[in-house]
Amino acid sequence: MSSRPPPATGNPPAYGAVARAYQSSLRPVVLVLSLITAIWSLIWYINLFRDINVDKDHGQPKLATLAIALGSLYISVTAIETFGIVAAATQRLALVRIYSIAAIVSSLLVIGAGFVRTITHFTLKSALIDECTEISTGGDIIFRFGIWGPTVRDHLDAAEAAQFCKNAWSHDSANEIISLIVEIVLAGFFCAIAWSYYKQLLDPNFGRQKVRAPSQQFENSYPQHYNPPYLAYSAPSGTFAPPPGPPPLHAGGYAPSYAPAYDGSMKPPGYEGPGIAGYGENKDDKDDPFADFETVKKNGHGESRDALV
Repeated sequence: MSSRPPPATGNPPAYGAVARAYQSSLRPVVLVLSLITAIWSLIWYINLFRDINVDKDHGQPKLATLAIALGSLYISVTAIETFGIVAAATQRLALVRIYSIAAIVSSLLVIGAGFVRTITHFTLKSALIDECTEISTGGDIIFRFGIWGPTVRDHLDAAEAAQFCKNAWSHDSANEIISLIVEIVLAGFFCAIAWSYYKQLLDPNFGRQKVRAPSQQFENSYPQHYNPPYLAYSAPSGTFAPPPGPPPLHAGGYAPSYAPAYDGSMKPPGYEGPGIAGYGENKDDKDDPFADFETVKKNGHGESRDALV
């Protein structure tokens, strides 16, 4: 006996997960995502605002200008996401509609800031390493081993500080690229959530029909939203029982009941022209364009009409 369990008859797990997500309100999701994004962008703004004075004090005006530009982008993202929190909390359709459009702008700002950070990380490599070396030389550097690991405080000279900053720049290069990819993916996801929430406010049933699993009745049939294919053949007809007994016999053989009996002596009807009495009897040979042909056919000679007259 086979111990294999029977195949599942319910909806696939993917259908169930998406259906549950659409059946519930997206308002809590929008609130949480907007709050997280607002806090994240605010932290970036605070750190960049602090870097402005550091860059100016160490003679790096380009880095100071970069910090101002990036700080402006991140504070704009903070303002948009704060507005999104208010819109989702009040559930006013007009505010949510504005936020659904502003979320696209916010995502573009985040992606743009990520590209600027990544590009300038490589183009301003010398400035970043020089500033790091100047700050680290003669100072105490704290090294942390792992997230929960021990920390070590060390005093660096100029050579050690330069090597330390080069290693830090190489480590940050991979982090910048990975961060940019993650920001692009999450920005697209946040935009989709914000737009779906706006559609859900317009129509509470938005998306529920789209994720409904196919009915068991129509699983193997042609999709209902397409016209059925043209069948160039007909299905075979069912058999039927013949009437009891042999077919009826008539004199001369079998003939169906809807036709007269054939007795064997009957011949097909003959044909004798012209078919209608009196038709063509008084026609003059001179008026008949086929008189020559008829005369030759009857006499069996090839004389012309003039020779026979």
